[in-house]
Formats: sequence, C-alpha cells, structure tokens
Amino acid sequence: MFAACMALIDDEEDKKSFAGLYSKYETTAISIALKILKNQESAEDACLEAFLSIAKCFEKIKNLEPHKLERYIVVTVKNTSINMFNEEKRRVKTVPLDDNFSDLTDESLSSKDHTEIVRCIKELSYTDQEILYLRINCGLKYSEIADSLHISNAAARKRLQSAKEKLVTLLEKEGIYHE
Repeated sequence: MFAACMALIDDEEDKKSFAGLYSKYETTAISIALKILKNQESAEDACLEAFLSIAKCFEKIKNLEPHKLERYIVVTVKNTSINMFNEEKRRVKTVPLDDNFSDLTDESLSSKDHTEIVRCIKELSYTDQEILYLRINCGLKYSEIADSLHISNAAARKRLQSAKEKLVTLLEKEGIYHE
C-alpha cells in the first residue's frame, strides 16, 4: 500500500519528502493505532490507511510547520484507528461456525477431533476466526475477502496464512494435526 501512497504524489521531491515522513512517523503511527485496536495487523492496516489519506492531501500539508505536521499525522492515525475499531465493533462479535465443518474436516476425523478443532478455532482472535470463516465456510477468493474486510489482496493472503499457522499450532498442541 506504500506504493499506492507514492503513486498519489507526482513530484519526485515530494515523493522523497513523503517517504522520509513515512519512515520518521511509521513507528509512532503503529504505536498509536495499536493502543486503540489492540491488534498488530489491524494497527499496521490503520497506519497504512492513514498514510494513504495523508498522501492524498500531501500537496496541501507538506509545508506545515513540523509540529503541526506531526499533530496532523497523529490525529489522522488516531481517527483512522477509531473508525476501524468502531467498524469492527459493528460486526458480529463472534463468527458463526458451521457445526459440520465439512470443508475443514474429513470423515476420518472422530467427533472428538471435530470438537477439538472447533474449540481451537474459537481460541483464535476474532480477526483470525473471521478470515478462516470467509475462506473455509464461505469459500471466498482472496479478492472477495479483501473487499469484504476493506483490505488489500496481499493483506488478505497474509492474514489467512497467519490464521492458518496459528490454527495448525493449536491443533498440533492438541495432537490432532501433524505435518
């Protein structure tokens, strides 16, 4: 998404200035977002979305005094994070899990294993449950998941990969799955 930010800026000097601004405030922005969202992936998404917003109006704000520019960035990140948090709250708090899990389990698994898989999934974060539900139960493609969660295709792939890794770790711990 950083490339998308850079694509919004025409002047090469402004691109260098924006890149410097991004690298200077990225850690601060993620920290602010993390305090609000309590999730590293969501905080990174909020940070990128905030900088995309900043890139859109960079021509207008690039000449602000340093302390005013810093304040603008902080407020933008904070508001973006709050908006993401509120959007997350509006969603259903738990992902409905299909009791059959026919896409995740096969007939060779016992009902005890099935119960353990469901329990392991419920131990995952809401974000992980949501992305697994969209991919496994709903059969959505990465682009469809990205659209429904308002994230990039790359972020959808990364989140799904991360959720699968966490689930596999839990399943291995329970002795249900072995690679």
